[in-house]
Amino acid sequence: MTFLGIDCVEFGASDLKLAKKFFSDWGLLCKSFTSSKLVFETQIGSQIIIRPEASKLLRAKISPDSQFREVIFGVRSVADLVAIAKELSVDREVEQDEDGTLHTVDDSGIQIGFRVWTHTLEKSQVGTIWNSPGNRRRINQVSPVYASAAPFKMGHIVFFVPDTKRAEDFYRQRLGFCLSDRYVGGAGVFLRWAQQSEHHNLFFIKSRKNDVNLHHIAFEVNDVHEMLGGGLAFSKKGWATEVGPGRHPISSAYFWYFKNPLGGAIEYFCDSDYVNADWKPRQYRINRFSEWHLADGIVQRDDGKIRPSLAAAQAMKAK
Repeated sequence: MTFLGIDCVEFGASDLKLAKKFFSDWGLLCKSFTSSKLVFETQIGSQIIIRPEASKLLRAKISPDSQFREVIFGVRSVADLVAIAKELSVDREVEQDEDGTLHTVDDSGIQIGFRVWTHTLEKSQVGTIWNSPGNRRRINQVSPVYASAAPFKMGHIVFFVPDTKRAEDFYRQRLGFCLSDRYVGGAGVFLRWAQQSEHHNLFFIKSRKNDVNLHHIAFEVNDVHEMLGGGLAFSKKGWATEVGPGRHPISSAYFWYFKNPLGGAIEYFCDSDYVNADWKPRQYRINRFSEWHLADGIVQRDDGKIRPSLAAAQAMKAK
């Protein structure tokens, strides 16, 4: 089974206009907005889909306080779908849509799906040019300033579950996911869907309430400049910070989390570790959520003025 990415995450909503503003402000492209369905896309085309909470097309809520309904993973081929259906139908119901998409429920009670990936994959590019001692590569060029973010893809999704070992066993033994790192005692487990991949694409956290819920969805951006610029722009539009900005020592990624009115949080992240079959999973005994972070975001003066440093950088970039 070859997994390629998070194809789609689906929510219900009591207020589609609020959901539209939230994900538009986040930097996703609104592809469709009707009274029955709202569709947003990342740069590569993977989607956030929102339907009215009374829609009969929605799957069950994961929790009374969350509108999350389903995550659909993209796979390489129809043969992968056949293999998944054969494996999972042994002990649970697996539905299949006319377009071939599979739907089922994992061992933690999370609604999951699978379909053939039709989106763009990453292409080789120069990326951010950094200057460091003895390695001055950015010459006569101002580093970019971002007035907003445009998320490239959904990099990972995270859930609270009562039993992280049970969650881990399902994805590793039944779907072939790989272990990246783990908190001992069942506190948390980081999984990835391929030997060579980002540090994690799926993370389970032990729930203190012994329930199942969405923790967050993470959206990858180009670099720390876009993470900060996007976060500043999003917070200026009135959306509340959950935690950040900051940096994870596990995965090395920079992050900024915001509260999601549909449940859980959403995260801008960048510069995550990338690992392969040579990676050795680590067993952590203490909470290493962040190397550092701000608890309430970056406080900005509401004076309507652009900071002189930002204005100068933008003016230089425009020349």
